[in-house]
Amino acid sequence: MTKAERVVAGEQGVIHGARPGSIVVIHSTIFPVTVRKIAARCSANGVEVIDAPLSGGQKGAEDRKLCYMAGGEVGVLEKCRPVFATSASHIFHLGELGMGATAKILIQIVVCLNMIAAHESELLCDKTGLDFKIFQEVLHVSAGQSFVLDHWLGRFKRREESEAVRRQRAEVFSKSLSPALELAREVGVFLPGTALAQGLLKRVLEID
Repeated sequence: MTKAERVVAGEQGVIHGARPGSIVVIHSTIFPVTVRKIAARCSANGVEVIDAPLSGGQKGAEDRKLCYMAGGEVGVLEKCRPVFATSASHIFHLGELGMGATAKILIQIVVCLNMIAAHESELLCDKTGLDFKIFQEVLHVSAGQSFVLDHWLGRFKRREESEAVRRQRAEVFSKSLSPALELAREVGVFLPGTALAQGLLKRVLEID
């Protein structure tokens, strides 16, 4: 049983004290099949479930610019929308239960691959004498634009932080790709770029 399953449906899980008609919202990055397993347990107790992972981090929450990716019944999402809207600028309904979790897994692939691109671009800028901050301005209005490149220094790579903090961040991002690689194996898809990124992220984020 996963941590999410234990929290919701374990021996001391929240469903045992939840009133019928309550809604469990799953924000964790977990497998779609885990979402559906939790939903089945909740349904037996008269509790509804929606998976709504989010993107944007602490800064996005503070600025009310989070992106919610929801899977589940539209009616359940609409009940939750007023709560989500307190911290979100975008709320998407992506289909059945598990689709929010699937979208979050895919976002981690894109973000982490962009982190590798940002690091290698910065590295070449340093070696060739091109000002990386000016180059970021060029990227922002070119086909190479990405949120990660725009905010590489100061949000994703923070030199002012201690080595321990940088190492922890690297570990979190590296582990965030494990669900994508496992899901890919389950559906018979090979993701060499994602596997490579997972191996490189620690070096990319821990570097001074």
